[in-house]
Amino acid sequence: MPVEPLPCGPEGGGTPGACNCSPSIATSPLCCADGSTVLLVVRSACVTCGTTAADPAVVGWINPETGVFTAGQPACDVVPCDTPTCVETLCRQRCDDTTGDGQANTTYSELWCVQADGTATLVLTYQDDPSTPYTPTSPVECTYGCPASETVMLCDDSGPFLRRYTFLAGTATYEDVALDGQTPHVVIGTVGVCPAAPDCASPTTPTATVGLCLADGTPIAVLITRDCDGVTTQAGWVNLTTGTYSVGAPPAGAAACGDSRAFELAGILCDTDPATGDVLGLVLVQYEYNPDGSLAAVDLVNPADGTPYTLQGELMHCPTGQDQPDPDLVILCDVQADGTATQFVRDYRRDENTQITGFTDYTLAGAGYTPTGTVGTCDPPPCGSTITVPLCDLQLDGTSRPFLRRLTFDCAGNVINSVDTTNGTSPYSVTGTVAVCPPAPTPVIPQVFQGEFILCDDNGPFVRKLVQDDTGAVTAVVDLTLDGTAYTPIGTVGQCPVDVPGPVPVTPTVFHGELLLCDDNAPFVRKLVQAPDGTVTAVVNLALDGTPYTPVGTIGQCQPAPEPCRDSSTLLLCDLPTDGEPAPTLTDTPGGPYYPYTTGVAAPGAQTLWDGGTLTLPAAAGPQPGTGGTVRTAAAILQAPRPVCDAGTAHVTVQVDVTQLGPDNGCRITGFLGLYNGPGDANRVGIALAPPDTPAGWTGTLTVEADVPADDLAAGNIAVLVAFDAYDDSGATCPPPRHTGWQLDEFAATVVYDQTGCAEQFLRNVTLDCETGAVVSVTDTTLDGAPYTVTGEPGQCIPASSDTAAPPCDAQNVIEACRCDDADGDGIPEVGYVELLAVDCTGTVSSVGTYLPDYSAPYTPVSPMDCDAGEDLGAPPAFGVQAHRVELAAGATWSADAWPTLQSVTAVAHGGAATVTTADGTSTLHPTETATWGVSRDTDARLTGPLTITAGPGTVTITFTTGVQL
Repeated sequence: MPVEPLPCGPEGGGTPGACNCSPSIATSPLCCADGSTVLLVVRSACVTCGTTAADPAVVGWINPETGVFTAGQPACDVVPCDTPTCVETLCRQRCDDTTGDGQANTTYSELWCVQADGTATLVLTYQDDPSTPYTPTSPVECTYGCPASETVMLCDDSGPFLRRYTFLAGTATYEDVALDGQTPHVVIGTVGVCPAAPDCASPTTPTATVGLCLADGTPIAVLITRDCDGVTTQAGWVNLTTGTYSVGAPPAGAAACGDSRAFELAGILCDTDPATGDVLGLVLVQYEYNPDGSLAAVDLVNPADGTPYTLQGELMHCPTGQDQPDPDLVILCDVQADGTATQFVRDYRRDENTQITGFTDYTLAGAGYTPTGTVGTCDPPPCGSTITVPLCDLQLDGTSRPFLRRLTFDCAGNVINSVDTTNGTSPYSVTGTVAVCPPAPTPVIPQVFQGEFILCDDNGPFVRKLVQDDTGAVTAVVDLTLDGTAYTPIGTVGQCPVDVPGPVPVTPTVFHGELLLCDDNAPFVRKLVQAPDGTVTAVVNLALDGTPYTPVGTIGQCQPAPEPCRDSSTLLLCDLPTDGEPAPTLTDTPGGPYYPYTTGVAAPGAQTLWDGGTLTLPAAAGPQPGTGGTVRTAAAILQAPRPVCDAGTAHVTVQVDVTQLGPDNGCRITGFLGLYNGPGDANRVGIALAPPDTPAGWTGTLTVEADVPADDLAAGNIAVLVAFDAYDDSGATCPPPRHTGWQLDEFAATVVYDQTGCAEQFLRNVTLDCETGAVVSVTDTTLDGAPYTVTGEPGQCIPASSDTAAPPCDAQNVIEACRCDDADGDGIPEVGYVELLAVDCTGTVSSVGTYLPDYSAPYTPVSPMDCDAGEDLGAPPAFGVQAHRVELAAGATWSADAWPTLQSVTAVAHGGAATVTTADGTSTLHPTETATWGVSRDTDARLTGPLTITAGPGTVTITFTTGVQL
């Protein structure tokens, strides 16, 4: 689209009516055929103010390595540097039936492009001249030796393997096999061309960052170079108007063209009457900056219509319109990594429902404080304490209002905080005089001592109550029946014919009373013996244990025991669930669904392994029919009951101890422990491989960890699989065939459900004896005060941060960084990936994410390391070609299957015809005819059969070559 020109003056800096031009813009790097890069400079033509801008055009190009600007078109044809290219091209000869008789009567060629991910695409069809396309009439199978397949070597995270393409009617399909050409290969990780060296072996091409302008509006481009470690260097900058390159940083004041920092809004504030606090209006504050960043002007705007606003009072933050409840204060500790702790005060804010809405932190002296470590309760608690005292607010009318005052003391016993409430939570404001509440009035009775006795008259027992004064003199007598109704004795009143209970012996007198009194030492019991008329005839004093006692000092009524000294505190705790780590169960199951290859053989008795015992996988004598190997497998379904609450996922860990029993060393990938969420490799969620070429006698532990859906784990959809080579005939890769046995034991599986957010908050009220420090009582309640029963394990809650993150600073540029990963733990960086780094407006570099080299998907590195690591491990092995020649007598047969590293074959018939059998069928090798087969590239691993030559009545000479390692 056209680029809008800069505005005409006077504010725009130009002359009214004159020609103004749009800034030049540099494109992203483009590539020439030789691999060099250029930056095209695009500009819209100058126009007169008010006319439509012209379409942009290329006015020149910049060499990013030198910064030199050259006018006009570049000297080469350029394409986007990230245009997908073919890492391999395959040419196939095909046959066509142009006459319609069903027989091939002409040939043509197909050119296929193999991408880095292993996919193949048909590029063109032609006969003799590739520039002239050819459209086949009716493609048919060739019958004279045209190959129908092609094999290339690719690499995944485990190393090289063979991908065999089959071409039919313009469609390519493929299968993956090991380097022996027979054993199926399971792709692990990313497929691509086998690299000769890490991709990031040299610094990247400089990149121009455009969209920047000098203080006077001149557009510029900043050149940035990134090395293999991701470190960026600013080499210089280019004036896009003149093409001049300058070394170093741009001049001060350079900023994004049309930078929004020229204006900044401070948000909505309130025009407030300083005398009354009334809000007179809403105000939007706008700051305007000069190009060099200095403040140019401050404007007040009416946010409703955008018109200027005239301030009437003072500019203040708008009030919330609601009174805030009193804060709660608690002393917490900021614990550092070295174990040291700093006490500070956390001021909790609550709403009208007493719910916590936020908090502010202070030092013990009242200054602002920001924790730098882990915040928690102080252990041991501060040496000060908090007590709650019942007090009364005495009013002028003589009435009193009770309230609670919570006092907080420091270590020296000084009061550092005082909070008044009505019931422990609702704030209370004192309006009168604070004093200790007066004791409740004691009922006034005219007598002091009272006694109660069971007596008998002529009718039977009744109750006589005696009211006595301080001297013990009886002042009143009340008689009642045993059910408490009034009673008038009849006949003779006396002691009932039974012994009087108690430690005092029976005396000849009739009435007894018992009183609890106190002297200067302690309480004691006074027994009164009285005559029938109530006169006290004897006094017996006893200690509380019933022994005789002599009172000391003043005798009187015992005063109520003083209230014990108690100290209470309330802790916010969390009821942490304890059902998130159940013991899983493992049930043996066939391994075929998880290892769907014909080389697999199920190992019997594997439940012994899942129960923690030992499972031996013996070596095999040979391969499975039609394959080149035997792999012994065992699988089990892993299930664990789901907890009452979880976040939807669970972390599963399985491990097993493995010993390679021999007798031979293994070849390449020899076995693995895998975790699956469904059948097949597509549902494998984790894998741990035995070391490549595992030597006999090796012992180690394989461990796999993965996060799986909680539903699938509880439903029994998760499976664990072990698979290890028992026989491997990989041909030239590891000759001769390998026989390997294995011992597996100490299998273990653990499950941890993610229970984030499942902890229930509650309040624990702890009452202590303030003299001994002993815990008197512990009461748990919900946050609103209802009783609460802990169902899990009480623990500390992790407080949510109340800090509000600063608004992000937009990224000004995004750069790439080549990275390398040691995915299999062998200390060699075999996997390359890309990390995107964002540079914000402050120059801070932050990671955006990590991805596969083609950005087709995110990539999570296992063990990032320097891409140059492992380069000194030695040169790769060298290979050569061995020459062979044999002569077949009449009737003798030669087969390519006997030569696993076959490279080329030439057969000549002498004295009679011979028979040749290939994948296309059986054909005749005529007398004196020569037939040749061979690989076409150095990267081809071998010439594969079937290829069988049988001599007829004459002889056949066969000349062939095989690959050998030097």
